[in-house]
Amino acid sequence: MGVVGGLDVSIILVYFLMLIAVGFYVAKKHVKSGEDASIAGRKLGVFLGGIGKTANSAGGSSSVGGTSWGYQLGIAGGWYAFSEGMTYIIYLPIIKRIWRTLYRTRTASAGQFFGYRWGAGARLYAGLINAICYMAFVGAQIIATATVIQVLLGWTYIASLLTSTAIIIIYCTAGGLRAIVLTDVIQVALILIGMMFIMPPIVFKKAGDVLGGGGFGAVWDTLKNGELTAFMTDLGAPGVFGWPYIIGAIILPCILIGGVAQAAFQYQSSIQSADKAFKSFFMVPFLYIPVSILVVMMGMCAVVLYGTDLMPEIYGGPPGGDPNMTLPTLIRDFMPTGLVGLLLAAILSATMSTSSTCLICSTTCLTRDVIEPLLKKKLDDKGSLLLFRVSMVCIGIATISVTLWATDIITLLTTAYSAASAGLFIPFMCTMFSKSTTKVSIYSTMILGLVVYGATSFGWLPFLPPVMQSAPLYISLPLSLVCIIVLTLLTKNSGNHGRLDAYFTDEWEKSPGNWEKHPELIDGPGPARLPDEVKAGHGA
Repeated sequence: MGVVGGLDVSIILVYFLMLIAVGFYVAKKHVKSGEDASIAGRKLGVFLGGIGKTANSAGGSSSVGGTSWGYQLGIAGGWYAFSEGMTYIIYLPIIKRIWRTLYRTRTASAGQFFGYRWGAGARLYAGLINAICYMAFVGAQIIATATVIQVLLGWTYIASLLTSTAIIIIYCTAGGLRAIVLTDVIQVALILIGMMFIMPPIVFKKAGDVLGGGGFGAVWDTLKNGELTAFMTDLGAPGVFGWPYIIGAIILPCILIGGVAQAAFQYQSSIQSADKAFKSFFMVPFLYIPVSILVVMMGMCAVVLYGTDLMPEIYGGPPGGDPNMTLPTLIRDFMPTGLVGLLLAAILSATMSTSSTCLICSTTCLTRDVIEPLLKKKLDDKGSLLLFRVSMVCIGIATISVTLWATDIITLLTTAYSAASAGLFIPFMCTMFSKSTTKVSIYSTMILGLVVYGATSFGWLPFLPPVMQSAPLYISLPLSLVCIIVLTLLTKNSGNHGRLDAYFTDEWEKSPGNWEKHPELIDGPGPARLPDEVKAGHGA
């Protein structure tokens, strides 16, 4: 790979310095405790909350990974982007309810969400699953960042990997979530302008010119007619995949993860009110999906422009072919000087924003759900901040091993999504909506779902049909549902239904003390119907 010009390199170096400067500025002004670092002091509004979630989603998976999948799989590579965006729509009906639960319990992690009702074991389990899965999420984004740096500077992949990891750790450790969200405004602007309005028309025209004119229409017709590959315009048969894989290994995990991933809890905890949480989540798909589909289309154009030069060997490419190079190579080869730097900065902004958010999520789960409970004493603000930063550095370093083990960005993400969903989705829904669920059924289902998923993924259940082996959620989710129903019925009279108040409004209302602890919920986003003693006590 060649090296881009000095002006473009200078633009990106200035961007890096800006990120680090913002991180240290925010650290000095606003970050005084672990809560400030992890959830921005619970002070984000609609705009910053929505921008933060958009930047978190539109990271390396949607830019570098999305173009890579478009290049390899054609239009079917867009299923990941579409499913990821639809998550925000599907969960909208319960966003306010989740926010109230987190606010009432003053919690900010998936482990705390489960632990408040089911105890320390559930907290530890959910925290560990999220901490480990988010290491995979961080790894996916670092792979994308390293790929861009490799194209940019002509460095080896390992050198690019170490550099990108170091920058992310420094930036993220200093300013925490608040620094990330503040720079996200610039990052999302770069992504939207670069990936929606500047780059696609140029790439579409270049690819069309190779075919004699016609822009993306000519590319589509060529691919559809099988002149270059046989699957590029088939939504249901992307190469060696098919509908069962698309549904079970891409659509299902991308949608289900919205209810169990730490980022969902963390961003909601950082927003000021339930109404603002709802509006901020509503923003995301309208910003995210169009950009994500366009990068897939640019990947399809790369088939015309580069043939199989960047393909992996499984798709007929050369030894060492790296489809992750598709987007940065398109930028390097077809954008004018200066614009190359801005667009590469847009990619880096996306990948670094997501990787830093995921790093914070992993650190939050590790510190709040695993380490702090084991310490058996509450740390002061200074101690919690020190623990948060040290843990973040350790996780960032450990993530390097993930990036050396797996290099397909979207596969790495969807695998982590599936594992988290297998162990936590059914327990999440029952924790949130069922008063009759028991502790025994929750713990058993958490373990069963993850064990079955792991056994299927590693091929330990060879008697299962191939479709279940390629998409283990097909077997783990139904078994989890059966398990929790049967065990709930068997133990329904045990009385061990956990703590219900924060999850169910009528249970919350039974305890006036809860309202006295959080009087702002009476006039704010809380329920309208209050018991007489609460109304009297608050003059309502």
